[in-house]
Amino acid sequence: MKALTPLKKYKVKVLLAPLFKLFECVCELFVPFLVKDIIDIGIVNSDGTYILWRSLIMLALAIAGFGVTMITQYLGARVSADYAYDLKKEIYHHLDAISSSQLETFGKSKALTLINNDSFSLQVGVNMFMRLLVRAPFLVIGSVISAFILSPLAGLIVLGALLLSSIVIFVVMALTPKKYQAIQEELDHISTLGEDDLTGARVVRAFNKEEAEQAHFQKASLSYRKKAFALARINAFINPLTFAFTNLGVFLVLYLAGYQGSGSGVSVGTAVALMNYLAQALTALILFSRLITSLSKALASKKRVDDFFAITPDIVDGPKTSAPIEVGSTLFSFKGVSLSFGGEEYALKDLNLDIKAGERIGLIGGTGSGKSSLVSLLERFHDASEGQILFQGQDIKDYNLNSLRGNIALVSQKPQLYKGTIKSNLLLGDPDASEEMVRNALQDSLAEEFVSKFDDGLNHPVEEGGVNLSGGQKQRLLIARALLSNRPILILDDSTSALDYKSDLMVRQNIKKRHDLTTLIVSQRATSIRDCDIIYVLDHGKIAAKGTHDELLTNCAIYREIYETQVAVK
Repeated sequence: MKALTPLKKYKVKVLLAPLFKLFECVCELFVPFLVKDIIDIGIVNSDGTYILWRSLIMLALAIAGFGVTMITQYLGARVSADYAYDLKKEIYHHLDAISSSQLETFGKSKALTLINNDSFSLQVGVNMFMRLLVRAPFLVIGSVISAFILSPLAGLIVLGALLLSSIVIFVVMALTPKKYQAIQEELDHISTLGEDDLTGARVVRAFNKEEAEQAHFQKASLSYRKKAFALARINAFINPLTFAFTNLGVFLVLYLAGYQGSGSGVSVGTAVALMNYLAQALTALILFSRLITSLSKALASKKRVDDFFAITPDIVDGPKTSAPIEVGSTLFSFKGVSLSFGGEEYALKDLNLDIKAGERIGLIGGTGSGKSSLVSLLERFHDASEGQILFQGQDIKDYNLNSLRGNIALVSQKPQLYKGTIKSNLLLGDPDASEEMVRNALQDSLAEEFVSKFDDGLNHPVEEGGVNLSGGQKQRLLIARALLSNRPILILDDSTSALDYKSDLMVRQNIKKRHDLTTLIVSQRATSIRDCDIIYVLDHGKIAAKGTHDELLTNCAIYREIYETQVAVK
């Protein structure tokens, strides 16, 4: 996949636009010849009929040129907008396709810049390409040829003025691409700083680091401004120098016309026509400089987008679909599974465990013991670095991702809600859920307690990230959403940490009533998993022990220490 691949389906329109522009240029190039004839023949001979016919021809050319111009403008605007839409969609799909670790390596802020800034630069580049690629060079070359036809000496003047102007433009074109690339990288950096400051606003305020963060952001902004100004200074030479050279050409043409009697061959009509061609060529050069500027930005953005599409997803779909889950059957089997995130150390090391349908599995361990890493393997957010994971007796990599993940309802330790309403967030679990199903899910998660207190109930607004709700309220809504999805496997990844012990117990009891539901509870609270069928104790990425609550109290010092400490604190 390349940045320009989505443009292929519009290739007919992309080719038509320059052809229409070519016709428009031909119309424009004929007009100065008609003006010359009107002045040198019609006006000099006082021939009104001749003037009228030449004027009507000019009017017809103007109407025809205007018509094809409108068509070209429409094609350019429509194709570039549709292309940008398709490109953004492809970038978004690729973001979904690559793994979490690949996205972290590439950079989330950089990905957002691709969707917003880089795709817009490419949109503008395509629009300018369709409208100006043929028009600008053809007008310049046509104006020079027409000038030579009118007067070889005047043609040399026009050619000289345009060559000098072209040199300026091409020098600028050679200097700017790398600078545009550097500016885009500065935008990535500023986006990252902005995202970090917004996400960690409470931490910044808690440690009184507002001034330090402001200074950091100001430094990045000044660096961006410095590079933007350097680029602007280079681009600023284009207009004044091209105007200067063109006006010099106008001066020399008029000076040459003053010596008509000495054999210069430049009549008044010819001089007017030559100035028209100079003006047309100047306009074309200015437009060409804009085209070069837009294409320089677009090429810099194209490279960044191509680099992003060059990332090959390391999590690939398999052909298999999952079979109906039968209670008692083995769902997941870990056989010597290890996981590394690219460093020398392993997040998980040599895991061997089975998860059967209908079981309640508990995972406990200290911070960094590998609990969430194990969960990420179940949904293939990451693939095992060593060993093999089986799902329903087959390699998990052989399954279609939608089929695999369609069996699992995950409530992560970082509650994520979206801007909308409580109802719109819940219906992400099942868009077709009935009112009764929604109420049952709310009751089982204890979310009904606070939802019922809102005057607007389920239509109560939820701000981005759920910032207008407490941590406990967000967790209960996410549990309700997972229950509403009615999937056979439920994973609670430390998702009751914001609930008090009593609420935590009641939620687990309500979930337990849902028969045939395979539940995996990840927690740092021993009380949250004590009634599980089997508990795995993780320590430094390894299984330190497994068994029931009572067995672990007797046989596992790590588990006993965790439980006794928490019971004593409680």
